[in-house]
Amino acid sequence: MRTVSKIIVILAIVSAAVVQTSFASSKLKLRSADVVSVTSPYTIAMKKVFIPKVKELSNGAITVIHYPAGQLGSDSAISEGVKLGTIDIGIIGTVGSPAAEAMYLPFLFKSAEHQDRFMESKAADTIKRRIFEDSGVKIVGFSYFAPRQLSSNKKIQSASDLKGLKIRVPLIPPMVATWRALGASPTPIAFTELFSALQQDIVKAQENPYEIILNNSFYEVQKYVMQTDHSIPVRFCVINYDLWKSLDKKQQRVIDTAWRATAKEIKRLYMENDEKYKAELKKKGMKLVSIDRQSMIEATKDVWKAYAPKAWGEGVYEEIQKLNE
Repeated sequence: MRTVSKIIVILAIVSAAVVQTSFASSKLKLRSADVVSVTSPYTIAMKKVFIPKVKELSNGAITVIHYPAGQLGSDSAISEGVKLGTIDIGIIGTVGSPAAEAMYLPFLFKSAEHQDRFMESKAADTIKRRIFEDSGVKIVGFSYFAPRQLSSNKKIQSASDLKGLKIRVPLIPPMVATWRALGASPTPIAFTELFSALQQDIVKAQENPYEIILNNSFYEVQKYVMQTDHSIPVRFCVINYDLWKSLDKKQQRVIDTAWRATAKEIKRLYMENDEKYKAELKKKGMKLVSIDRQSMIEATKDVWKAYAPKAWGEGVYEEIQKLNE
């Protein structure tokens, strides 16, 4: 009996050791992708925080290779790649879901702090669930994306100046509706084709954060930046759902924890560098223009009604607005 007991104890010890080391011994190599430049806060944070954090927390069992600057395609291509499993993780601006697209509603968030409160709210959980139901991709989390500004070769000071302006927008219905409500002529063009579209005068204007305008050299083909702050959207960290299901709870926590730290760093970098981006744009010859934002708010005040209730469910838009009170 003693011999049997010893064997049982030994087997228990060996079994425990196997459990403790199995996570480290199961190697995963994941590919992540984004469309933003190599100098973007997103790329910097992925390389300085996400990749090393995943490796550290998984004891080297999970490694991530990141492909920025559209190396693996446009936002829509990355989203589709994640859905199909040809890309493991995507950091993207839209997910091909009405629930995700509605995050671009005009003046949805009044400040970065308002957005922070949303990210930890029940409304955020509802929207994540809706996005999964729409798209089949798992939302790991949201991240801050700096306020979007309007750039053009035309100086614009109020909503009335936007009439007929041919502006590039992503193929996101609420964004198209926003610029139509403002009297402009929105034209969906892939981000990877935007610079040449501006250069060739296919469109006269575009809208993006200061950092995107700077790091993609739009100052070479645009003269003015209108400080509209018309949208403070989130971006999405998405992961292939089958891959996510195949991960054990500890592995899922690794990805989740690493992304939360990365999202904080992304926001910190944007906040820290926003004034620098503006100063650099001025040095490059762009002129920053103050605009009558209230005229834009008034012109777009009802856009949400056609999208939010259907995309998120009744009352969710109102819940988000209450978070700013």
